[in-house]
Amino acid sequence: MIKAVVFDLDGTLLNTIQDLAAAGNHALHTLGLPEHTTDAFLHFVGDGRRNMVLRMLPEAQRGDEAVVARATALFDEHYDAHLRDCTAPYAGIPELLASLKARGLRLGVVSNKPHEFVTRIIEDYFPGQFDSVAGQQGGLVKPDPSGVNQVIGAFGLHPDQVLYVGDSAVDVQTAQNAGAVSCGVLWGFRDEAELTDAGAQYIASHPQDIDTLIASRNRAEAFNRGLALFTVAVMVICLVGVFYFLFTGNGAGIGACVVLPLLMGFAATGMLKKKKE
Repeated sequence: MIKAVVFDLDGTLLNTIQDLAAAGNHALHTLGLPEHTTDAFLHFVGDGRRNMVLRMLPEAQRGDEAVVARATALFDEHYDAHLRDCTAPYAGIPELLASLKARGLRLGVVSNKPHEFVTRIIEDYFPGQFDSVAGQQGGLVKPDPSGVNQVIGAFGLHPDQVLYVGDSAVDVQTAQNAGAVSCGVLWGFRDEAELTDAGAQYIASHPQDIDTLIASRNRAEAFNRGLALFTVAVMVICLVGVFYFLFTGNGAGIGACVVLPLLMGFAATGMLKKKKE
């Protein structure tokens, strides 16, 4: 049963690319280096701030730690002041979060964005919606599962009770590394081919699809669990019938061994038909 949903942030909950690109180009412009299109930043982001900075710098500058540090500082300064200029939730995300909360699911965020930015953005755009939030702290970034493991631990759940939702191969790999169920989304920064090649278990074209797939998966698991318990109960009754016959010689025990499995089969068939309908 899915009891919690953990989301990536950029490209999944919020369309942040214009503000990220503006901050990156501000740093490049200040350093007198070539700037990039917003679309180029779609492929720079996703693996943490340092990797984004390295990718946006000319190759000859990437080994110069002084340049990397200066570019990072310039990016942070601009982004801190302008992170809400163009950023907005994707259509359907607020409604999805409200629906999941109403059904009692726990909600979390795990992002490669620095933790101080993540907590601020979540509080600005989704106040009170999330139970646990983790941005990058230290040198570990997704697909390292530490952040997801931290959130799952805070929820007190097993990984297979958690759906991790993101827009890139890194997010799919993160879910796999954490043992969580993975769902890739098509409204973000990457395409379906990347998500399927990475092995996403589910693909969502619209936020509502996430709500639907959780409900469907939970119904199926509840049905299978109920059928399993029903089968075990009937088997126990059959065993009682066998022992009854062995100790008493009464044919009623044998009757139970034959009739009850037949009843179980008819009941299971009826339940399966009802489920398909």
